[in-house]
This record gives sequence, C-alpha cells and structure tokens, in this order.
Amino acid sequence: MANIIASEVFANYIVEKLRRSNPHIGLAADESQYVKAGAVVHIPQAGNPPAVEKNRSTYPAVATRRGDTSVTYALDSFTTEPVHVAWSEQAEISYDKTDSVLGDLVATLMETVGDNILYDWVAGLKNKGAAADTIPAANIIVTAGTLDSFEIAQGISVQRNAFSYKDLESAQYLMNHQNVPKQGRYALLESKMYQQLLDSLSANQMAAFQAAADLKNGICGRLFGFDILERSNVLTFTGTTTPVVPGTEITNAMNPAALCWQKDCVAIAKGDIMPYQDLGNPLYFGDIFSAEVKMGGRARRSGYEGVVAIIATKKS
Repeated sequence: MANIIASEVFANYIVEKLRRSNPHIGLAADESQYVKAGAVVHIPQAGNPPAVEKNRSTYPAVATRRGDTSVTYALDSFTTEPVHVAWSEQAEISYDKTDSVLGDLVATLMETVGDNILYDWVAGLKNKGAAADTIPAANIIVTAGTLDSFEIAQGISVQRNAFSYKDLESAQYLMNHQNVPKQGRYALLESKMYQQLLDSLSANQMAAFQAAADLKNGICGRLFGFDILERSNVLTFTGTTTPVVPGTEITNAMNPAALCWQKDCVAIAKGDIMPYQDLGNPLYFGDIFSAEVKMGGRARRSGYEGVVAIIATKKS
C-alpha cells in the first residue's frame, strides 16, 4: 500500500470572541460637544424655584437670586495593550490577522466602555474637591421574589431573590413620583433577571410585552412604560449601597443589579476611537497595533432623579 501524506487545511477565517452587547450606549443625552479641553464636562444645575404667594397683598415683592450650581465629570481614557503581529504570521497563516486584531481592539474597548458607562451612571459626582458619590438609597429597589440561582461571574453561582414585573412597577412609581418624563424610559436587565421577568408575566402581560418588541434596536418589549433591554451583565453591588467598579474581582458576597433610567436623565460624552500602528518595527520584526478612546458619563442631576437600580438580594 502506498504511503499517504495527509495535508492540513486551514480555514480562511478566524472564530472571534463573543462579547457583551451595548444596547444602552445610544440611549442617553449626548454631551460630547460640551467637553472642555478634551477632558471635562460641566452640567449646570438649576437652583431652587421661586416661592408662590396666593392673593399677594404686600408690595413691592422682594426679588431673590436663584443660586445655580454645576456638576462636572471627567472623561476616562481607555487604552488597549499593544498587540504584536509578526511578519512570519502574516506570510504563513490563511486569514487576515491584521484585520482580526484591529477588530478585536475596537470590540474590546467598546465592551469595556459599555461596562464603565453603566457604573458612571450610578456613581460619579466628581466636582472639584468633592468625593464621588453613589446613587441614593431612595433610588434603589431590592428584589422580593423567591430564591433563584444567579451566575454573577464565571464559576460563581449565588442564591438571590428573583426579579419580577412588580420590581418594574415599583421603578415606574418611583420615577412618576420624581416627575420624570414618561417618554424615553429604559430598563437594562441582566440575563437571568430578564428570564425571571418573563416567567413572572401572565399570558396577557406577555402578549402586550412582545407586541412592543423592536429587536432590530435591541428592545425586547415594553412593560410599565419601560423599553426592556437585556445584557449578560449590567451592574454589581456590594450589599445594596455600593456599586462595584468594573474590573474588580467578583465574590459571592456581591449582588447583581439591573438599571432603569430616562434618556434625558443620564449623559454620555465620547471621543473617536484612535487606532495606533507601528508598521515594520525592526525590533519586533512585524507590526504593532493599539487603540484608545475617551469616554465618560453620569446622572445629569445631583439627586439622581430618573435613575433607579434594582438589586437582587437574599432575604435575611
């Protein structure tokens, strides 16, 4: 029998990593045009309104000045680690690695930015000389359903009270009580919370929910005035008060959270993604690529009106 020399065949594509989506990025007031010196955004805050007197009998009325203030937030700079593509790789592999690397840099930046913007919306009063604050307790709702399992990080499963439509109902009441506009309200649910929401709906509620779906724009449905979005991870809190900074090691003592907001009550400021390249580097015998973007955001009002966190906790 003749010897057979097996040949190896390589596909002319590469399977890219799966990443978290960012349906929330475009659903905020865009304040990029107000960036000062490329790094800081200032948001003026109206002072107290004038008093109203019924059947005024004393003249002249006393004029008072309205004491306006402002809040500021800084843009953070997000940079990737440089990636080296050797000349030998470009010559020998069957797919366009340069194109894949550039796409990976952009996707990695945007996933990281998506995580950080959500954090900035619940933590980030950054006036000069003032410590960063967080969303007040009055704007936090805790889930009250039956215990269910949440995977809050890879390999970390915890038991927390399930999310239900009643939690969205509470968020609606809270925003109504704050006189938040009823148009442009959104709720971004962690994937397990989204499934728990669906499980809690009656047949009639489910039909109404699905009738408002706009999957092309990432909207799964509408309930209690909120357009519902879904993401594999939204926010994590320590207890029910302190949001966890993205990139922090997650422990089983932390709690997953969803976020509700009205579009004009949160802000985002962003710059263009800047790609960098050093082609034909003699020290690396190949090309080097990296990327950078500046982006930041915050709740537009110092009292966090129009921003509500719903945290899955475990009853004591």
